[in-house]
Amino acid sequence: MATPSGTRERLRLLLDEHISPAVARRLRQKGHDVIAAAETDLGGAADSDVLDWATKKSRAIVTANVEHFRPLYAALVQRGQITSGLVLLSSSRFVLARASSGRLVDALDAFLVGHPGLSDLACLEHWL
Repeated sequence: MATPSGTRERLRLLLDEHISPAVARRLRQKGHDVIAAAETDLGGAADSDVLDWATKKSRAIVTANVEHFRPLYAALVQRGQITSGLVLLSSSRFVLARASSGRLVDALDAFLVGHPGLSDLACLEHWL
């Protein structure tokens, strides 16, 4: 997808509520368009509502909540809904405590550098 200036629209992320807003802030400092659910009115929202919000806002969701988001996301894609993607975090690789947030920031930064376009993850899931 191109913007009026001819540059590609960049992939935007929504971090699920279990991911610290500090991760989103650090990624924004690196130039990425990332927000945390805790920075919005999505706190405590049902997973289906979070997915709906992210789809409407053209944001890929980043979550370790695989058991809930993966089937909801698959059903949405099967119905033909265009999405911006789903980034699933392996619980064995990322412990979502403060001590490991730097590792998550680094992994998401590398992912966003490698998948810069808004449509690069469209209707797909990616495991980190």
